[in-house]
This record gives sequence, C-alpha cells and structure tokens, in this order.
Amino acid sequence: MNAFVTVLGEQALHAAARPASGPLGGVPFTVKDSFDTAGVRTTRGSRLFADRVPESDATPVARLRQAGGILLAKTNLPEMSYWTETDNHVAGRSLNPYDPQRTPGGSSGGESAAIASGLSPLGIGSDVAISVRGPAADTGIASIKPTHGRVPMTGHFPAVPRRWWHAGPMAPSVRDLRLALSLMEGPDGADPYTVVPAAEASAESETSAQG
Repeated sequence: MNAFVTVLGEQALHAAARPASGPLGGVPFTVKDSFDTAGVRTTRGSRLFADRVPESDATPVARLRQAGGILLAKTNLPEMSYWTETDNHVAGRSLNPYDPQRTPGGSSGGESAAIASGLSPLGIGSDVAISVRGPAADTGIASIKPTHGRVPMTGHFPAVPRRWWHAGPMAPSVRDLRLALSLMEGPDGADPYTVVPAAEASAESETSAQG
C-alpha cells in the first residue's frame, strides 16, 4: 500500500514489552507525517524536510502516548498536505487497499490506507478541506473532523494558516473515534485557538455554581 513513510519497529517492540496502562494501554497507533514526533523524522512529504527530526511530539501525538498508545509508524501524505491524492517525491504514491489503481485519498491518504488494510488500528490525520473525511470515504473507514479549537494543532505543519486546520482521529469504527477524540481534545497552553470542550466547561460551571 506504501502507506508508511517511517516504521518504528524496534521502538514499538520495546514499548510493547513494558507493562500496559491507560485507556490505550498497549494499542499501536500511526500518525500522518505532518505531525511532529520526538526523535522520529517528520518529512511533511517534502524533500525540503526529508531528514528533519523534531525534538518533541505534536500535542495529539503526545496525548495518545500518555494514554498508553504505542507509536508504530508515520504515514504518507501529499507534499505539505496540499492535495486530494497521496503522492510525493519522498515516499512515492500510496495505494487504495481495495484497488491499487485507485487513490486512498488525501491528504491523510497514507493513514486511511494503513487502517483500511489492517496495518494500524488507530491513526491521527489532519483536515483543512476534506483531508480526513475524503480518505476515510475512499477506503471505507471512519473519521471525524472535530470542530476547530477542539484539538490543539501544536506541532502540526503547516502552522499557518493554523486557524483553518483540524486534527482528527481515523479508525475502523465510530466507537474508536470517540475514545481517541476524548484523549486528544482540550487546551494545551500553546495553541491559542483551542478551547475547553463543552461538556467540561458545563461541568466546571455547575461546580462553580454549587460552590
């Protein structure tokens, strides 16, 4: 499928050998290669960044790791995330697992191909126009483009125009999306567009009123 750009085989096996804990304890996940991953190259689908290795995780990645998830691989994308098919000069073209002559979509096409073919049970994609929803439709998986401000975009490229980008989970089922989104959402103190989820805000308001 050519869904992966970088596979973290040794690191994933090492992490899996440790005791599992958290809501995602021991569950592997994959990440679109536009999100930073500490110590793991993040190419952004461009030769300009082919050897770039970030020092820290993007916020959604860090949160899935903190929940016990194991980063398995970085997934393919069009250069700089700007296209509706997944192809670039770093990793090449990703294929639709149901028909190699067709596209798995874009810009989160490597992610959709990985999940649809059973290579990954959960992934993080990003969307500015159709980039998680289109690939999900093309490969028969589930995805969601959360309301802007629900999931921090810290560590995602391009940072500008950040106000138009959305980070969203991709998975085989809506149930999996619900869990992943609940772990990814909420302010991180770095992305100024991120807001407190409505349910949490309502609970805090009731607590204040009772106090």
